[in-house]
Amino acid sequence: MQYFLATLAILLLNACASTVTSITKDQNKELKENTGYLLLGIQTNLDLKSIRINGPQNIELSSSDIKEGSNYFLIDLSAGQYTLDQLKLSRYWRRELTDEENWHFNVIPGKISYVGHLEVNTWGYWYPITKVELVNRSSESLEFLEDNFSNILRERPIVYGGSGKDDFFDFIESQYKEQK
Repeated sequence: MQYFLATLAILLLNACASTVTSITKDQNKELKENTGYLLLGIQTNLDLKSIRINGPQNIELSSSDIKEGSNYFLIDLSAGQYTLDQLKLSRYWRRELTDEENWHFNVIPGKISYVGHLEVNTWGYWYPITKVELVNRSSESLEFLEDNFSNILRERPIVYGGSGKDDFFDFIESQYKEQK
């Protein structure tokens, strides 16, 4: 009976996450009060099934958007602290991201919060080994926004919301103001 209740609880919790996709190129969405943009880069050597993110708004990035190679997600979300929770590598394999690892990030209201680049490398077939790392590639993310979402970047500041401290975006903004 306890096994059944635990399984039911897990299924109910998984059902609470809504599947989201990145906004389309140069789409300028009106942000609701207390929401911001999440910018997450993903580099993977295989197609992933899903990525679950928990926080004020539980979401799941779907397999249609997590293809092999390099991708970016720009999503409007409720402001607050989020956690990368689980990677589903395939129908049968998944990787839980534990609290000891640094998978927490913040979405700041009215801003674009770049939280890092999720690098997922998997090798092996029957018992795959997966290395997952969240790295900071601020300059690449800025180039992505300039090329694909320049209208949003003009209207909203970009900040680093990942773990640790990064002053790159503040430095770029101060250089831009000095030029004016």
